[in-house]
Amino acid sequence: FELKKIFFLVNDFNEFNFNEYIQKYLKKMDVSIGTNLPAKNENFDLIILWNYKKIIKNISKKNIILFHSSELPDGKGWAPIYYAIKNRKKNYVISGIFADNKVDSGDIIVQAKFQIKDNHTAEFIRKLDSEISIMLIKKILIRFNKKQISGKKQIGKISYNLKRNIEDNKIDVNTKFSSNIDHLRACEQKHPAFFYKNKTKYLIFVEPIEKPNFPKDLEIKFFN
Repeated sequence: FELKKIFFLVNDFNEFNFNEYIQKYLKKMDVSIGTNLPAKNENFDLIILWNYKKIIKNISKKNIILFHSSELPDGKGWAPIYYAIKNRKKNYVISGIFADNKVDSGDIIVQAKFQIKDNHTAEFIRKLDSEISIMLIKKILIRFNKKQISGKKQIGKISYNLKRNIEDNKIDVNTKFSSNIDHLRACEQKHPAFFYKNKTKYLIFVEPIEKPNFPKDLEIKFFN
């Protein structure tokens, strides 16, 4: 297995603080991070659009990928962690796909999935999402060592998740608490759920006493 050159394209350097996972899974690889695409994409074995928000036009290279957290083509679009919990999805799925001119529409290279449990919150799943995505990068490079990376076209029913804003986290105090539990689990502490009482705004979040562990049922499937 040869030394591989990897490039993470990020929105801002402060958003990428995953050195722990880089050391765990990509320690023996040449890893670079930047806010603009390299001048020569072919100088890298793999370029990862890491939660990248800008549109890249005329993508044709087969070494540019991204990770989207849904079982594509179901769940394209925004806030996949929130919708996976709020919509009571049985499994959480991370799809490694080729970057494409259309959003979340590239061929699927690999998918990882695990069951969403009652003590899984968005806070915890986001950490899993980052670790598993970096784990998948290593697995992609090993599987396609000295070969062209390939995948399969997306098939099935297409659905889109709408963009959310802060006001969408508001809870109606007149609803039953039980009806808000999944919403509370799906809101992260940096953007918590909230409610108003007599014009006073209160923040609210939930945290399980029994801390969840890394999923033992994690399944990884390639589509080449």
